[in-house]
Amino acid sequence: MAAQTAPTDTYELLQWNMINAHETFKLGYDTILKHLETPPKDDLSNFLGYCEAWAQSIESHHASEEEVVFPFLNGKMDFSGEAKQHEAIHGSLEKLLDMIVEAKSKPAEFDAPKLREMMTALKEPLYTHLDEEVEHVSGARLKEAQFAERDVKVMLDRLNAYAKSHGDPFLLVPFMRSHTPGAIKDTWPGMPWILRKVVVPYMLAKRHSGYWKYSPYSMS
Repeated sequence: MAAQTAPTDTYELLQWNMINAHETFKLGYDTILKHLETPPKDDLSNFLGYCEAWAQSIESHHASEEEVVFPFLNGKMDFSGEAKQHEAIHGSLEKLLDMIVEAKSKPAEFDAPKLREMMTALKEPLYTHLDEEVEHVSGARLKEAQFAERDVKVMLDRLNAYAKSHGDPFLLVPFMRSHTPGAIKDTWPGMPWILRKVVVPYMLAKRHSGYWKYSPYSMS
């Protein structure tokens, strides 16, 4: 597949970034559900760590939207619906994370069917939210709402800065990179070559290296 480049139109960048981020969450969801059919009991700690990275990645992504994106967009649009969707999804993710943490401390008591049931119940609200939100932040809608291009750029810069300064980089960055297909690996998210090719695969990903065997793509 030919390499894909980021849009040159500032108004299109928010949707571009969101589409790619949301795709990583869907890939993670599918991976977890597939492995819950026959749980890797001999590698449960790593699998549960992978599940935890997935859930935390979504929570961190939503936190960045609530802190930076929604306050900006609500100046001219209405993102109260997305905020309510976040609340419902957070409630489910918190229960999932509680179960995962408990299973990591008591692996013999891990209830795979229960986790699968919880994941299955989460799919419809999660996927609906991910898809609707992408449509809501299209470049056309931002232009229609008459956001100034310079203000959109400032918001995107703030969003990037927030992502760099929040969350566990040893979980969030390796998860993101190992769920990013080759066609956009050199363009999304924008980062220097040294980070893509050296720091992430040989430093950040090493701390929890066992987790990423469940990822669909290579780290770099």
